[in-house]
Amino acid sequence: MSTVNAAIYRQRFLAIVDEVRSALGYALRDYDPDPGEALAMEMMYGNFEFAVVHSHRFSPSKVLVECQFGEIPVAQKEEILRQVLRMNSVLAELDGSVFSIDETSGKLVYMLPLRMDSLTGMRLISKMTEITWHGRKWLETRFFPDRIIDSASVPSPVFLA
Repeated sequence: MSTVNAAIYRQRFLAIVDEVRSALGYALRDYDPDPGEALAMEMMYGNFEFAVVHSHRFSPSKVLVECQFGEIPVAQKEEILRQVLRMNSVLAELDGSVFSIDETSGKLVYMLPLRMDSLTGMRLISKMTEITWHGRKWLETRFFPDRIIDSASVPSPVFLA
């Protein structure tokens, strides 16, 4: 990708950040980042920690949405890791999203790449809202169907995509 296209996507990311900040009632940016500076929007949304990251070097036409779902209970760690790895294989095929573990906090992190071609601030907020619903299901069930009272609300990996 050319440097010009990368710069266009960088400006598009900043416009999306401004739209999200405005829609959620946050103050607008008061400066323009330097051209080589890494770009990330970090915020609490729906009681979850989010980071929306733009890399002008690796994939300038995409953003990576990261959401920390929470700590993995030590007593269930192996069982939970097996479950999310099974989900990863389906999610990766559907939309490239995956689960990971934050090295510092040990929390389960959901990561979703999104193309910026048709992304707007409102579409990003909508996707983040959907992710928080799944985050709440994680906190309630750890994604195990037998731990959900209402089987109609089983968080299938297909619906997470």
